[in-house]
Order: sequence, then structure tokens, then C-alpha cells
Amino acid sequence: MYDIITIGSVTRDAFFKSKDFKIVNDDKEFRTGKGGCFLLGAKMEVPEVVFTTGGGSTNTAVGFAKMGLKTACIGRIGDDVSGKEVRKELKEEKVSDFLQIDKKISTAYSLILVAPDGERTILEYRGANDGLSEKEINWKKLKSKWLFLDSLSGNVELLKSALDWAEKNKVKIAFNPGKREIKMGEKLQPFLKNIDIFIVNEDEAALVTGIQYKKENEERIFSKLDEIIKGIVVMTKGPDGVIVSGGDHVYKAGVPESPIIDRTGAGDSFSAGFVSAFIQSKGDIEYAIQAGTANATSVVQYFGAKKGLLKRNQLNEFWRKWPKVEILS
Repeated sequence: MYDIITIGSVTRDAFFKSKDFKIVNDDKEFRTGKGGCFLLGAKMEVPEVVFTTGGGSTNTAVGFAKMGLKTACIGRIGDDVSGKEVRKELKEEKVSDFLQIDKKISTAYSLILVAPDGERTILEYRGANDGLSEKEINWKKLKSKWLFLDSLSGNVELLKSALDWAEKNKVKIAFNPGKREIKMGEKLQPFLKNIDIFIVNEDEAALVTGIQYKKENEERIFSKLDEIIKGIVVMTKGPDGVIVSGGDHVYKAGVPESPIIDRTGAGDSFSAGFVSAFIQSKGDIEYAIQAGTANATSVVQYFGAKKGLLKRNQLNEFWRKWPKVEILS
């Protein structure tokens, strides 16, 4: 019996950071209001290059294992060097490997260009992730208390199978949907009613609810999610912190000041910390918020999504960086 099983994306990541990656502010040309810029035709020095493994399924699986949960990971890799590195790392982190192996398509790969302030642009090759199949999962042999769903490459049949399995086996579900699930917009709502912990950022929350994101619409968006989902709703807000509905109360917390080397993996590390602490504390939402924030605060101080992941006994070392949690209602 596992404490938690993750299902989702698996990647090999390469990080390139250079002071010559410039930030351009332009609300008209860039959806986020900022763009990365470098000279075409030039040769740029990249003093820092780091290779790691990534993907929401492995990132959270390692995070859960470090927190002391018995963990298994389901994803899809190629029959290649990158795939072997992923499996090697999972073994070292004591995560059970239920990875599917694609004989034709390579392991997913991401080239991550990191600006001096830690913001990044990701060039993504989806690779074997797009072949992740519910038909290759031996559902009858899986036994777990929790299921964590990450990016499922928009595979609705896989989502249905995972939810059906969880319902039949009384398994609790945490869901941090990937961009293809988010693109379903309001069509994702029918799948969310039995989710126990739902984690999205503010832009993703807007797309799922069908309410345009504006600062003045934030309360409407959050209230709508609260109506759709019976469980806990977590809306992360980047540098502005997080807001969480636990049913009886709404909680808010900011983000402590800390050095930022690379923001990649901040969301996965928050999810791993939040869900782990929630499970281990038997439902203490304030502690879960603090643990998730501490985990993310640690991870952004390193390249990659795993190096800074905290063990359970390290959480107390981060108490000064734990945010004060405010109960709004």
C-alpha cells in the first residue's frame, strides 16, 4: 500500500543562464507583459548549464518521498539515456518506478533559458509524455491512500480512468492540472466535483471557471471554484502568495523574501509540500500552506525542480521563512 501515487509528465531538463538574456517590458507584444530577448546571429556566453530531470510526476513524487511518504510514480519515458537517468534518480530517491517505456519516441526534453532575475522561458519537446496511456496502467494492482494527478497531456480517457479507480477504491485525489487540461476550460468542471485538493494558479483558475481574470474578479473566480469542488481549493498567486479555501475558512498567505536562482519547479514543490503536510497533519491547512511555501522557497534557490526539496525534518529549519497565515473568513 502506497501513501501516494503520482501520474503525469516526465522530462529531462537543461538549464542555461546568462546575464545576456535581457527582459523586455511590453504589454502589447507579450501576454505576460514581459519577454526574453537576445541578439540573433550572435554567439552568447552561457556560464551556467545544469542538467536535471523534471516533469510534474517525478518532481512531486520525489517531493513526497523526501517528506516521508511511501510513493510511486507513473509516467512515460523513451528507451534512451534521458529515460535511464529518470529511472536512476527515482531509484535513488526510493520512489517506486511504474514508468511506461516508449520504444519509438524519445523522453520529453525541456531547454530552459533563465534570466538574471530567475524568470525563465521553457522550450518544450513533449516526446513520450503524449503517449501516456491508461491502457498500460495495471489499475487492479495499484493500492494507495492518495493519488496525485499532474499534466496528463489532455488525455481525457486517462483522467476518467484515474478518477473512476480512485472512487471505486476510496482513494483521495489531489489534482494540479497541466496546460492541456486547463485548455479544456469549463469542460474540465464535471471532472472536479470529487477532487479533494485542487491546485491552480490565478490564470488557470480563470480559464477553468470561464471568468476573465482581473484583480477585481479574483473573489468571483475563487468563489466559483469553491462551488465546483467539494474539497480544498488552492489558488497560487506567484510572488503574491496563495489563497486557500478549506470549506469552513478561507486562508491567505504571502511569500517570504529569499534569493531566487530559478523559479522552475516552484509550483510542483509547493504542491508536494502542501499535500504532504496536509496528509501527515491529518488536515491542518495552515501548516500545509506553510510547508508548501517553505518547500517552494527552498527550491527556487537552486537550478532544477528537485535539488532544494525539503525532507520532513528540515521543515523546522525554515520556520523563519514560513509566512503568517491569515484567516479571511
